[in-house]
Amino acid sequence: MNVINEELLHSIISQTNMPLVLRGFVNNWSICQWDMKKWASVFGQRDIPFRTMKKDYISDEPCWERKCQVKTMKFEDYLNIVDSSEDWMYFDYKYLHQWFNADEELCKEISWKQFGYPDKGAADTTLWIGSDGAHTPTHQDTYGVNIVAQVYGKKRWLLFPPEAGGMKSTRVPYEESSIYSELNFYCPNSLEDFRGLSGGRVVELGAGDALVLPRGWWHYVQNLAPTSVAVNCWLPHEKDISTRVSEALIKILVAQICKDLPQSTRALLINPNEDDISDTPLAVLFLQLETVAKLYLDNRRKTRRAKRQRTCEPDPAPATTEEYDLKALLENTANKMELAQPITSEGIIGLIQENLKRYANVERVLGDDEADGSTASLCLTKALIDAYSDETVVEQVKRNLLAKLS
Repeated sequence: MNVINEELLHSIISQTNMPLVLRGFVNNWSICQWDMKKWASVFGQRDIPFRTMKKDYISDEPCWERKCQVKTMKFEDYLNIVDSSEDWMYFDYKYLHQWFNADEELCKEISWKQFGYPDKGAADTTLWIGSDGAHTPTHQDTYGVNIVAQVYGKKRWLLFPPEAGGMKSTRVPYEESSIYSELNFYCPNSLEDFRGLSGGRVVELGAGDALVLPRGWWHYVQNLAPTSVAVNCWLPHEKDISTRVSEALIKILVAQICKDLPQSTRALLINPNEDDISDTPLAVLFLQLETVAKLYLDNRRKTRRAKRQRTCEPDPAPATTEEYDLKALLENTANKMELAQPITSEGIIGLIQENLKRYANVERVLGDDEADGSTASLCLTKALIDAYSDETVVEQVKRNLLAKLS
């Protein structure tokens, strides 16, 4: 079958290891026709926290969330200043159920059914609203497959496969489920780290477009329109059960390192949403580890029993996952599906140079709040966390732990 339907798209999303773009796929969503006046009415008089930073900020490091200021305002106030503001502003990574009631219009309009996931809706959806230049530092999501729907404006996604070299991965600042890159794709001081990067892909999403991002792909995301609105949903992956054990081990390490450090140092080590990590009792962290380890072991036992049963069956049941020919699906123009386009290191540097030309101000003296707070100043502490959090180290510790618990 060369035509996409819900069942087939479910199979594609669960199996693909390449970023897929679906042009105009969510044009049938009513929210894709909403203008900014409509979005203002949806938010009403809610006080909205926007993460902000000067557009002309140049740094060796990415624009870490800790270095951003938070400005709270009504959505109408945001609209009044966004075109003239020297800052980019981002209301990002906000779960709809934490901001809206289930019976409100926005929540009623969100459904991931046409992607093959009828059980996923507003409760599983996060919202991203930002101005021109607003961006997310390059990172990997350790859990799940990401499906994204662009509903207003335009965004650029710069993507790299999980195994890409030269990404300079780090767990500082620490956030569960996120592995950051130390590369600043926005406005860096130097372009040397970007020469020779390979495997990159790029896509610009406009209103109505969707993106399927496989597990573990690096991504840097930047708004290209005066205001951009997107929603996304993370879908469970079979490897998540194992990854949760790894993440629990890393969390214990980071929490114990942070406990006796000065608050100013601790703030540089962790993302704001992890501020309570050093106050979490060790017993609670151990209980979390015990819970995910037990879940992993129980799942492994069930899988082994199922395999033994299948070997005893004279006629094994056929696989339920629908087969598909990706090449044929891509060639069928009616599907409006494409791969994110390859980009060379020279092309990447060209995009960064566009940013520098558009935003950077090399003559501006940084304020104290901008100059301070470099994670590079942590040196030994950061190196220790990264050394222990290295994938090969954590995997060995996890194997040893699970072997002891089996």
